[in-house]
Amino acid sequence: MDRIEETTNVLRQINKFNSKEISDDILIKSVCDYFNEIKNDTLNQSDLKFLKYISNVAGIPHYFDILNRQFNQETEIEEYNLNTFSSLLYESTLHTNENLKVHKYQMKIMDLFQIGKLNRYFLSASTSFGKTHIVFEIIKKMNYENVVLIFPTIALLSENLEKLISDDNYEYFRGKYKIHTLSEVSEFEENNLFIYTPERFLSFKEKNPTSITFNFAFVDEIYKIDNEYLIDEEVKENERDVAYRLSVFYALENNVDVLLAGPYIDFYDSTKTGYNGSFDKFLTQNEIELINYNQYEIVSKSYEDIKSKKHIEINKFLEFDFVSNKKTDRLIEIVKKINEINENTIIYCSTRNYSETYATTLLESDVLNNHSDSDYSDFIKHISKNFSKDWTIIKALQKGIGVHHGLIPKYIQKEIISLFNTGQLKVLLSTTTITEGVNTSAKNLIVLHSKKGDKELKKFDAKNIAGRAGRFLYHYSGRVIVLQNDFMKAIESEPEGIKHKNYDLQAPKDEIDLFYSKDEFLSKADQDRKKDIKAEQEIRGIPDEIFNLYKVVSRLDKITIYDEIKKLSASEIESIKTLIRVVNYKMDIDYDGFQVILKVIRPIVKNQKLIFLIDYKGLNGEFSTLTHLLHFYLTGGFIGSIKYKISQNVKIDKAISDTAEFVYNTLKYQVVKYLGVFNIMYRFIQAQDIGKAFEDVAGIDKLLVKLEYNALTDNGRIASDYGVPSSVLEYYENIDKSKDIKANFDNYEIKIFDRIETIINRTDKSTNA
Repeated sequence: MDRIEETTNVLRQINKFNSKEISDDILIKSVCDYFNEIKNDTLNQSDLKFLKYISNVAGIPHYFDILNRQFNQETEIEEYNLNTFSSLLYESTLHTNENLKVHKYQMKIMDLFQIGKLNRYFLSASTSFGKTHIVFEIIKKMNYENVVLIFPTIALLSENLEKLISDDNYEYFRGKYKIHTLSEVSEFEENNLFIYTPERFLSFKEKNPTSITFNFAFVDEIYKIDNEYLIDEEVKENERDVAYRLSVFYALENNVDVLLAGPYIDFYDSTKTGYNGSFDKFLTQNEIELINYNQYEIVSKSYEDIKSKKHIEINKFLEFDFVSNKKTDRLIEIVKKINEINENTIIYCSTRNYSETYATTLLESDVLNNHSDSDYSDFIKHISKNFSKDWTIIKALQKGIGVHHGLIPKYIQKEIISLFNTGQLKVLLSTTTITEGVNTSAKNLIVLHSKKGDKELKKFDAKNIAGRAGRFLYHYSGRVIVLQNDFMKAIESEPEGIKHKNYDLQAPKDEIDLFYSKDEFLSKADQDRKKDIKAEQEIRGIPDEIFNLYKVVSRLDKITIYDEIKKLSASEIESIKTLIRVVNYKMDIDYDGFQVILKVIRPIVKNQKLIFLIDYKGLNGEFSTLTHLLHFYLTGGFIGSIKYKISQNVKIDKAISDTAEFVYNTLKYQVVKYLGVFNIMYRFIQAQDIGKAFEDVAGIDKLLVKLEYNALTDNGRIASDYGVPSSVLEYYENIDKSKDIKANFDNYEIKIFDRIETIINRTDKSTNA
């Protein structure tokens, strides 16, 4: 289509919109596609005036700004006509300060929030919509005193903390609020802003049940309340639906204003067979209004389903001529052609193993042979020194290829994403970790599989993956290239509606859900179970304030732990006390004492990996594998754990992934939970036996903090959340040796240290003026 035809077409769409023949989401796509077609053309003053006009008709003036910001177009308009003045006047209504503006559809959501009424909304929108940006604008508009923002991952928590602390556009928040990211808060200010994960929010509520009354709560990735809605790759995800439901439950307390948000969430149609009304009941009973912007793709998407085609012309800049039907050969050809037009690409893989296998395929080809890693050589040297130069991830990085999955050390994941977004890496191979807690600037997405793990993708998962192609303010269009799989079937499949089991009488209830569901949504059997559990609690005299700690563990499991501790002999209790002394003195474990704890918690452990680590005791049969692994982690950190694996003849790639699995999933999500329940029951029983207050009984609290944060000091925990090398973390954890530790930093560690120092210093100062 030539330029005249393209212009005629977009004008025709504008006329149709003005006469209400098409909806605004269709107009957005038409205008966005037009900008995409002309972005590299030579533009004269008439063109600029026209582009200014149509971007504002679409309600997204940012489209015009991107011409200069991303495509180096000269966009200064020298003479104004009536349309231009009108456009500028409209655009001024979307500005929230001199440098920031929202688009029309973000403003519509902001306008819903009004002082003097209960503001509660559930927003489902495309990945390019800009949901988080609206949140900060709402907070400014409403001038809330106490705010909590709940994100799904530590990565997103730290990303938003860094934005609030470092970005000049967010100075308002630094001036007004004391910003908190840790669940242990020593002091509050008049205005407080909390940035948490669901688990950390629940921990804060346990420690501070009445200290703070929130005025506004934001919960991101809200679809996680329904574990059946998404496909789970890792066991840790299987239990997060409980944490999400409980977080939403407590976020809705005390008439707080709320925005719940997520991408591409589908809803049941009450007129169709199979309607499940549980989510509608959740919305109605909590006075939450649904806002559905799923169809508004602010960045347009194009799909190319490559099956056995030999020649494919994507556009005038990109075409493929395949000489082989082999998937790997075609992948290499696609990456080569995309690299030749200086664009980047994400490659979606169904498993971690595939992401590393295909990375090896690309680095062994000649597709990126001319790549130079000189701009990030300090990073390469750092991880080569601390891990191994033979690690596949390092070999890939040297060729400009990044790999991203859940079993790569967090600070390395973070750096890989940063290098990709700044253009220093051309290719990023990833699992679905790329869809959660990560913002990328990819133009292209190559889809290699239509599965997540060994399960076929659902429509929701597929749309979320496709949403990574193209990013608002970077691109007008994202390109999805499907390579020999059934991804498009998932995209075009029938959607599944979201449910809320606490508002569904027919839904099987976990024991925890019994206590967070109204009686009208509990069957007679459920109500009887609830009464029986309460009776068991009363028999043992365990107060509610004890049961309310570690909310994601059921009451019956807590009762089991209580009973197991009561069975322990005097010598076993002494072993536990010895363990507590060792933990508090040198942050290590006493093997005998820890084995006693494992014996206590074993009856309630459900995670199969953790069961194996507890039950398997090697050839001598004395101590659990978990006991050894925890000792090496506490004394040598992440790298010490890798070295232990290597000493057991495990190859480097597997040693690193096994250690990451253990530290990030088993320790942080599983062991902490079970040890935490042991700790509260042990301290409760000891308090009764020796006549002390619960707060005055020593337990393994210090160990729990270490396992949850990998740090004990406040600054160390902030640094750990941010993602730093172990030596930088040690600087904050060992104040007495900090000078010597810093003196041995390599160049990469110095860079990261300078960055986190800025965040920590500004976090300390953030308070209401």
